[in-house]
Amino acid sequence: MEGGSAALIVFIGVWERVGSDGPDGGRSQELRVIQEMAMSTRPATHYESAMRAMSQAAAEDLLTHAPVRLAYWRIAAMDTLLDRLEELRLAGERALPEDIRDLVVAYAVRHDAELADRVQRINPEDLNAVHDAVFEAQGRVMLELAQLRRVPNWQDLDLTLAPGDDEAA
Repeated sequence: MEGGSAALIVFIGVWERVGSDGPDGGRSQELRVIQEMAMSTRPATHYESAMRAMSQAAAEDLLTHAPVRLAYWRIAAMDTLLDRLEELRLAGERALPEDIRDLVVAYAVRHDAELADRVQRINPEDLNAVHDAVFEAQGRVMLELAQLRRVPNWQDLDLTLAPGDDEAA
């Protein structure tokens, strides 16, 4: 492949419009054409190079944004759990209903091993302990999000504003 790189172009369309009337419906020809495109030693055209660069940029963008979107989703999911737990606390409940415990456990098993471990160790009836565990898990996700977005977090600020500083609380 001297002087260029192979290019693969995918055609998307309705098979009946591009098919053949031959005995195999043109499938062997389709395979040969795709193999020729994938194995071509001809230099890539400007269009093919631009498409490759745009595809690469889009893939890199998805890879960098997916963890951020997941962190935001996890924060929103825990906000929903915390809202339900807070409603119970304000209503004077002390015991955790089984359906809400199941929601917390299902979330934790799929998304937060540390939360799953903590929920497993606490009394299933203790509403406050479950609330505290979910709140702590949300804090970990917030720290993760700050790191992904490369912005300061409250732990960094606590170290910067050490006791004795004028701005320290």
